[in-house]
Amino acid sequence: MLSGELKAAASKLQKEQAQRTEKERQRLEKERILAERQRQRQQQREEEARAKRLEAAAAAAAEEERHFRDLEENRGVSLHVQLAAAPASADAASSRGIKRAADKLLLPPSVGASLMSQDAPKNGAMLFEVAASNGGRTHAGVLEFTAPEGVVLLPEKVANCLWGLPGSSDGGGGSSSESRAAYQARAGSPSAAAGPASSSSSSSSSSRCCGQVWVRYKRLPKGTYVRFQPELRAFHEVVGSDPELLRSTLEQCLLGYCTLSQGDWVQVPYAGESYNLRVLEVQPGGAVSVIDTDIAADVGPSIETEGYLRAQEEEQAREAERQRQAREAAEHEAAQALAAEQAAAEAEARRQAEDAAHRLQIQAQKAALVAPELAADSDVPHLTLLFRLPDGSRLSRRFGLQQHLQELYDFVDSKGAGGLLPGTYQLVLQFPRKVLQAATDQTLTDAGLEAASQQAVLLEPVS
Repeated sequence: MLSGELKAAASKLQKEQAQRTEKERQRLEKERILAERQRQRQQQREEEARAKRLEAAAAAAAEEERHFRDLEENRGVSLHVQLAAAPASADAASSRGIKRAADKLLLPPSVGASLMSQDAPKNGAMLFEVAASNGGRTHAGVLEFTAPEGVVLLPEKVANCLWGLPGSSDGGGGSSSESRAAYQARAGSPSAAAGPASSSSSSSSSSRCCGQVWVRYKRLPKGTYVRFQPELRAFHEVVGSDPELLRSTLEQCLLGYCTLSQGDWVQVPYAGESYNLRVLEVQPGGAVSVIDTDIAADVGPSIETEGYLRAQEEEQAREAERQRQAREAAEHEAAQALAAEQAAAEAEARRQAEDAAHRLQIQAQKAALVAPELAADSDVPHLTLLFRLPDGSRLSRRFGLQQHLQELYDFVDSKGAGGLLPGTYQLVLQFPRKVLQAATDQTLTDAGLEAASQQAVLLEPVS
């Protein structure tokens, strides 16, 4: 009794000890997992911090390299600032009669102070590269340094170049598919170079001039060549038809600008209308100054015309593709028809060959049933039968009067029966007309034929 109780107590003690050991193992495993996760998080934070340090160092190195490059290119002047964009009023320049104001920025006083401290005026007119976060990029001059700190005021032309024309879905350029009416409604106000902007243009510029832009001081070479592309073909119809008028209109337009950059939009006012032209190419480089320089200008086909021609080409390509598909379908049908015709011809040839083989087999079988022809001087009573076949051929043979009528059919069948098969014709005496039935045991005598006579026998097809 006591031994059993001791065993039970010992077993219980062992179970409790095993449970405590398992709990301790689970606790240690949980602590290990937590420590490992914490170590991984710490390692991730350190890697992120290291990546940020490397990125910052790379950015600083790039900025330093850009700064030295700017100093070299700009003769010791460097400026690269990020400013909040806001629309500029055209009244600021037009009321004071300032020329070339269509692409002049209003910058904060701190920017002006920085440039003056670097003696920027020694390089002539101060010009700037302006870049937006959407990838839009253009160049501009400066009107004055009176903008609020941290803000740059952009004229309509600069806004158009950075964010596209008003109403355009293109983030850096205008739409080539708008109608002329929509274009005139949008561009009915005179350009900033010619006078105050309309309220619709101002509100459009205001809605687009948002976010941050980078402004960078930039010395630009004087332009020698520019190639424009009108948005609509109406420009060519109204202005471009007269070369002298085109030259004078473009000269007057360029008097309103300081710079031109590849991809820019400029507005050309004429006869109460304003036409948008895109800068396709400038030389030298991708951006130039147009101040105090003679620049050759060229105008290419309009975006609308190119779109029309492109649509025509696409339609011609689609039509060519439709014709190609139709030709292929016709060729396929012709090939199928030819294949079917060849298959039918081959089948017909096989049928004819089989039919010919079958006829030859029948002729051989029938020839084996026909007794040898009697000699002309035979003493056996006989007569001569002349068979006229459907194909125009004739057969002649002597038959004994005691031969059965079936032998006449066997003879004709052994010779091909003029193309008729056994069972498809009957033998008929011509004069007097009498049908010779093969399915009987009659002999020629029983059929009323006489010796030493000659009878003509016709083959008549039966249905």
